[in-house]
Amino acid sequence: MSSRRKHSKILKLPPEIVEAVNKKLTTGVTYREIANWINQMEAQTGITVSHVSVHNYGKDFLARLERLRIAREQANAIIEDNRDRPATEMTEAASHLAAQLIQEALLSVPDGGQGIDKSILDAMKALAQLERSSVARERLKLEFRQKAEKVVK
Repeated sequence: MSSRRKHSKILKLPPEIVEAVNKKLTTGVTYREIANWINQMEAQTGITVSHVSVHNYGKDFLARLERLRIAREQANAIIEDNRDRPATEMTEAASHLAAQLIQEALLSVPDGGQGIDKSILDAMKALAQLERSSVARERLKLEFRQKAEKVVK
């Protein structure tokens, strides 16, 4: 992932147009066709884009989409692999996956962390909450083992 901050013209468009661009990218519409479609709305948006701008935005968007697809597959594999195990093990595995995704997001912060936005701060808080839940889960498992040992004795 690039270390420079993204300043895509696509992101300056109204949210409903960005959503439509995302949909077009996932359905195989060409970058040039998307650029032409956006440029037809110049009178209302005040923005024109080149097919290269659409390509750059699309490359990042599709890469993020692929990372989400992989994360979903990993989560499904964790659930499938842990069907017969205690719920604490499944939530532990899911927490590890979530922590990994959050850490990847934090590592991709541009400019070495300068100008951290709210979404990054939210990710940092989520990571802290995951860590607290991991500690609580470990405490629960320890208490369970101690009680089981006591019953066995």
